[in-house]
Amino acid sequence: MINSKLDNAYIIWLFFTAFMIVIMVIIGGITRLTDSGLSMIDWHIVDGIFPPLNKQEWIAEFEKYKQYPEFKLINFDMNLSDFKKIFFWEYVHRIWGRLIGIVFIVPLIFFLFKKAISRNSIKYLLLVLVLGICQAFMGWFMVESGLVKDPNVSQYRLAMHLILAFIIYSLLLFQAWNKFRVKSVNLNTTNQKNYESLLKYLLICLFLVLTTIVSGAFVAGTNAGLAYNNFPFMGDSILPPDPFILEPWWKNFFENISLIQFDHRVLSTLSLLVISLTWFLNIKKGFKSMINHLLNFGFSILILQYIIGITILKLHVPVSLGVIHQLGSLILLSTLIILLSEIFTEKKGEI
Repeated sequence: MINSKLDNAYIIWLFFTAFMIVIMVIIGGITRLTDSGLSMIDWHIVDGIFPPLNKQEWIAEFEKYKQYPEFKLINFDMNLSDFKKIFFWEYVHRIWGRLIGIVFIVPLIFFLFKKAISRNSIKYLLLVLVLGICQAFMGWFMVESGLVKDPNVSQYRLAMHLILAFIIYSLLLFQAWNKFRVKSVNLNTTNQKNYESLLKYLLICLFLVLTTIVSGAFVAGTNAGLAYNNFPFMGDSILPPDPFILEPWWKNFFENISLIQFDHRVLSTLSLLVISLTWFLNIKKGFKSMINHLLNFGFSILILQYIIGITILKLHVPVSLGVIHQLGSLILLSTLIILLSEIFTEKKGEI
């Protein structure tokens, strides 16, 4: 960075873009849970900016929707008013995605023009840009999978779409917090062995949380959350019925609803145990208050997230709780990312 004003602007830009992705995850969750994702059957980068503006345009858009399997097989009794409701969320989802692109690309060009970004950061942000472009195409690729015979989007593409969003968000948050941290806080180079030990635990926690998020995407993509609505049992047993009924066997982890839900239960419980252990073993090791606060916050969020997950099952996946649960996973991930940034900064001074 060449001066304080550009430095501050850079940090604010990164945080704001990451915040926009948080809003996008919320919008995406609502879009998915309200079955709104297949309401817009065209994908145009420029002329898709404006929604239908009069009754004739709405009727024309509705007639397009009627040609596809979701209307013919599921929503055949839908009227124009109902169509407008599902169209709204998909429209907002796409427009917000375009806004994120503008908010990221325009300032990036400005900072590059001002030569205000280090070489390492340029590579980092170009990676984010490439992933963002991939995410835009993945969004349409996912929608396209539901416009064929089966009016359900591919759970594989849905999982990829979600995990890309979380990866992009994590990269931005890590970079933003690292720059903010180095700028604002004096470094503490004591207790290096403790920091190294905590780092190992956090990397395991991060892997488990990301894996659990992916499994949650498969739960959402297959509506597996509606299959068994008691806990800890699945029907009359803790184990899922017919866990390997599909051939080849590996497809059951991604297409067998009972095993998909069971996997999410197991991964969630494993995350709870490992993060609880991480908290218990490290909370009294003399870390500075910021790290202890983050450990306490992450532990609390995880417990709340686990309780919400069980509640969602018992209430048959209400939209509001489903969105809160998805947001909770992002908050937990954010806590881990900030913790990792703190640890790396303590160990090396800056990234």
